Amino acid sequence: MEHISGPGCISRSGYSGQRISLEEMKGCRAIQCLVQKETDWQPQPDDQDFELESDYFLTGVGCSPPDRVPLNLSKTARHNTDNFYLFNLVDDNSVNYDTIALPFHPACFEIFKRVSQRRLGSIDVEGLWYWRALEGTYEAFFINFPRDFAVKTVYERVPTVYDPFWQHEPGSEFLAANPVEIPGFSALLNDPMCYMGFEQPSQFVFQRHSQKLKNPSVTNHGTPLWSNSLHSADPFTKFPAELSDMVLACLSSKDIANLRLASSVFRQLPTILFRRLLLEDMPWFWEAQDMPVGNASWYDVYRKAKFCWLFKGLQNRKRIWKDVEEIVRRIRRYRQEGKVGY
Repeated sequence: MEHISGPGCISRSGYSGQRISLEEMKGCRAIQCLVQKETDWQPQPDDQDFELESDYFLTGVGCSPPDRVPLNLSKTARHNTDNFYLFNLVDDNSVNYDTIALPFHPACFEIFKRVSQRRLGSIDVEGLWYWRALEGTYEAFFINFPRDFAVKTVYERVPTVYDPFWQHEPGSEFLAANPVEIPGFSALLNDPMCYMGFEQPSQFVFQRHSQKLKNPSVTNHGTPLWSNSLHSADPFTKFPAELSDMVLACLSSKDIANLRLASSVFRQLPTILFRRLLLEDMPWFWEAQDMPVGNASWYDVYRKAKFCWLFKGLQNRKRIWKDVEEIVRRIRRYRQEGKVGY
């Protein structure tokens, strides 16, 4: 008998199709591995730079449980490697882990590549390999690592059984969403509202709202936005525009919001400022880096990004990005301590 979930289904044996679509979950069971090269390893045309420059290479992509099993990739083999063992954990002293593949989701590895390149200046697969060797115990990997609360909620260790059991808790569906290929996300980014038209090349945010007023210094209620006495006491009124821009360049989005409450000088903000805030506040929003700098209405892009968490894939991307940031911080520390490549 097949169980088909309805709108009120509370089964934890799987995620309900009422809450997450099959398209959103694309690739959630896909698995790829990092493998240490053997002495007879030869490069192939599709190798990435880090594969050519390091002692490690990627396998093909398969579908398998993530740990303690042989993986057969006969249909997607790379470098004549189609059958091998993969372990997440390294707490068995009888096993030579130099010969055991390091498994991950291809989408998660894509995020690792971006974070590693951003923080370390390279795709440090050697550091990733040694991080597993140094922190691959169950306690370090599943208990002590600062994971998202949703992950801690759904993972449950089964006594005397090696594989953790995944509880499909309602509300945690985003954990299974593809963080790279997000349905509908590209349509949001291509929204004409995110680009400035040639007829209204506004360089400032909030200017459009004040233009609706007959007197920009007066509110809809007929009262001044600020009094002359307050205006004259504002030290920022004496700053040249270039210096005001330098002040903005040093502040976070929260600090800028507070500054706008304290000084009328910053009531209007340059549109390009929101590109910097977007890349700093949401570094996982890498699509913004590829948008045309001059034509984008960065305030509209920033505003949309703040309210696009209906995309489960983007929620998951943010979660994975934070995990990978922590992994990369640890890789950097282990390199400084001389524990990578020992």
